[in-house]
Amino acid sequence: MRLPLLFGLAALATSSFSTEPETALTPEVSIAYQVLEVFPQGRRVVVTCHSQMPPPVTYSLWGSRDIEVSKKMVSTHDPVSFHINVTLKSRPDLLTYTCQASTSWGLRQASTTLQMYWELWAKPVSQLQTGLTLLDRGAGPRLEMSCQAASGSPPITYSLVGKDGHVHMRQTPPYGQPANFSVPLTQTPAWLQCQAQNGVGVQSSPLTLVPPGQLPKAATFVLAASLTSIAAITSGMLGWTARSRL
Repeated sequence: MRLPLLFGLAALATSSFSTEPETALTPEVSIAYQVLEVFPQGRRVVVTCHSQMPPPVTYSLWGSRDIEVSKKMVSTHDPVSFHINVTLKSRPDLLTYTCQASTSWGLRQASTTLQMYWELWAKPVSQLQTGLTLLDRGAGPRLEMSCQAASGSPPITYSLVGKDGHVHMRQTPPYGQPANFSVPLTQTPAWLQCQAQNGVGVQSSPLTLVPPGQLPKAATFVLAASLTSIAAITSGMLGWTARSRL
């Protein structure tokens, strides 16, 4: 009679301890930085990495384009610090860093991407260029203006501004791409300009006279404008306006 009882206890024990497999939580890896020294064309920076992985843990600091900058192994739960000299770059994506933590038994986790351009790549907007296109595609004449700064730290916000300071439109395109504005032409002439602004400075293009009324017979004509040519374009548009009134 003891044999069935033993089988019953064994089955009860099996059912009591049978649980669904739990999902292992991977410890997060944090990354932060602090500027220690400021030089004319660079910065002395300390990058700190930390995780809750059981030691020993090997931390690797990776730069842009998958370049390993430095590596350290720690046997405690303390954060690890990397001291690096950062040179100001022409592109902000070259100032990105990632911290990777790994253990000897194969556990590996990477931090989010650290972007340093705000303090290390801060440049005012410059070389603002604009392009004007007057179109008539059946829905009425419209003005299309593109604006782009050749240099400046992101994010850059572009605004289409009138002579009275009124902001008609505002855009913050991805870095390296122009802002494109499209507005209908009115029956009265209007002065417009493009304004580019970031956290360091502001730059505006010269005011451009937008002609009123209907466009010439050609369905489309393009006016290429820049800081060097926009004055000549404005003069030509003034002449076109004067002839159209005669």
